[in-house]
Amino acid sequence: MKNIMKKFVSLVLVCLMVFSIIPVSYAAGEAENVTFTGPDGETFNHYPQILVTGFGSGCVKIYYEDDPEQKSLFWPFESERFITNLGNVGNYVMGAVKENNPDILHSVIYNYIMDCFGMLALNPDGTMMEGVTTEPVGVRYTGDGKYDFYYDCRLSPLQIANDLHDAIDQVLAETGSEKVELVGSSYGANVVTAYMYLYEEELDKVDTVLQCVPSIGGIRFLGELFSGNFDINPIALCDFIDRLATNNLLPDFLYLLEEAGLLSIYLEILVVPALREVLFEAVVDVGRDFLASLPAVWACIPDEYFESAMIFLYGENYNDPDHKYAQLIAQATDYHYNVANKAAEIYTEAENNHTGLNMAFITKFGIAAIPFGTAENIMDDGLVTVPVSSFGATCANYGEKLPTDYKQQKYTEYNFMCPEWNIDASTGAFPFTTWYIKGLEHTQKNTDYLRLVDEIIYKDIDVFSDETWPQYLKVSDEDAERLVPVTTPQEKEKTLYDKLFAIFRKIILLPKTIFDKTFGKVFK
Repeated sequence: MKNIMKKFVSLVLVCLMVFSIIPVSYAAGEAENVTFTGPDGETFNHYPQILVTGFGSGCVKIYYEDDPEQKSLFWPFESERFITNLGNVGNYVMGAVKENNPDILHSVIYNYIMDCFGMLALNPDGTMMEGVTTEPVGVRYTGDGKYDFYYDCRLSPLQIANDLHDAIDQVLAETGSEKVELVGSSYGANVVTAYMYLYEEELDKVDTVLQCVPSIGGIRFLGELFSGNFDINPIALCDFIDRLATNNLLPDFLYLLEEAGLLSIYLEILVVPALREVLFEAVVDVGRDFLASLPAVWACIPDEYFESAMIFLYGENYNDPDHKYAQLIAQATDYHYNVANKAAEIYTEAENNHTGLNMAFITKFGIAAIPFGTAENIMDDGLVTVPVSSFGATCANYGEKLPTDYKQQKYTEYNFMCPEWNIDASTGAFPFTTWYIKGLEHTQKNTDYLRLVDEIIYKDIDVFSDETWPQYLKVSDEDAERLVPVTTPQEKEKTLYDKLFAIFRKIILLPKTIFDKTFGKVFK
């Protein structure tokens, strides 16, 4: 009996020990998972997140050196400067009249823009204008375990990358964390890529790199502008107005004019020459004297335009070591050829060489591109094309679909086709970790978008991991803050307006239809 009692007591004691240990072990496990404590004292069970935002939004303040209160800001640009400088317009007009200068409007536009932005230009050696300075660069804690990185957005990503390196070390030291999460957005993605290139040996400090709508492949509009190309793409113009219009009447009418061949003729004969003579030439001159001095702008020139842009703005001798802008040109070409053109390779090597480092991407589509350009209206987020931000995804032109007989090109055991049949993600460099969001402009965010960023960063998911976050998402029609899966488009029931406009369309196109049927074969 005594032995039985001893065994019973022993069993009870063992159970008590086990159950007393379980909560302690569970709590200890949680404690071990806590990675860092933020400056506000809150603890987090993930790595600190550093956001490198895009051009402008992540820029430090730029102001006169003798203005310690930073009231005379050049950046962020204050509307008062626009208004103040309007007072100079009359002087420029009078000066042009006295000089008998026929290009009065060109002179006014050029001088007004330079009044507003000229002091942001860099000297030929890359230094700031005399009397201009910036606030210190670095990171700022924004709460919720996150930091924003601020930098001088005029500089080359390779220059900014050194400041990002210091900022990462600062966050690691302050938090005691072993690693950070890096989120690059737009031009910020260029900076993150430059950091990965320069500090490849230190990437063990980084857990996940998420590149949101990266502009590292360039912005076609800037490439065309810097190359001296100026045109208005009629379809792009219609799409652009369609996005801005509050009803269908004006966009539909413009689409109809383009279908009839009239809009192209009107733009080519009347609009484009006038804009080219006045606005474009003034903007190009501003480009030579202001924009061309900013390495950041050159970091956004696509490869197919880069050399022609160098020649257009710097001259045939731009490679001359004695060129006035030799230092700035060297910075631009170093970044372009060694970082931008090798981005996918840099990402792949980073993943292969650093166990645990993950790469992920978010691209956007379904927004009409800026209509000024000679290029086709490729699927766009209003600024950066899908093939650029996805590193090679195949897509149809804006508003169109891929051919009905199109077949997914790679990884056919998985479905990478957009339900709307306009994007094949399989041809992108990282199809398993690239998400596509429809209906958000390049710089636009909503609540679910920010949630998706955190899901990717903290859970290392891929496009098949969680049905809540499939590869293709779009802004909900009911709630602008929500993202919902993209589904196969349903045929909409035609309204009275649709039916009447269809009749009107046939009437307008009747002469063209008759001409095509009568003389089409002759002119083919």
